[in-house]
Amino acid sequence: MPSSWRPSLSHIKETCLYIQDTARTRAFYEGVLGLPCLVEEPGKFVFFQVGADMLLAFVRSYAQANPILPAHGAEGVQHVAFEVPSTPAYEAWKRYLSEQGIPLEHEATWQKNRRSVYFRDPDGHSLEITEPGIWPDPLTKG
Repeated sequence: MPSSWRPSLSHIKETCLYIQDTARTRAFYEGVLGLPCLVEEPGKFVFFQVGADMLLAFVRSYAQANPILPAHGAEGVQHVAFEVPSTPAYEAWKRYLSEQGIPLEHEATWQKNRRSVYFRDPDGHSLEITEPGIWPDPLTKG
């Protein structure tokens, strides 16, 4: 029977991607995107800090056979969006990615004329850089 009260959740603490090669993934996310790598276990996983949150990249076969945690994994193209703090930072990211030879696949305009740009990581996952304000800010109620 559903309860009328439930404990609250504050945010998504971790997001996972499933990859083929930890060194290649580290070179991209740390070297190109500038995310600090907190730990890498070659052939198993590499973890990055994104502000107060974590991006976990698991070799899929390891995550599915992990003897300690419940098995997990995904197939196909996955998606992660990163928000930048300002419109000038958004424009700087677009220039930077182009300078790095990373093709920009698509730029979308959302509500309130907020934009985002899409590109791929070495495993083909869809990554997105967004201007602030794509989604409501729960701290300001909008």
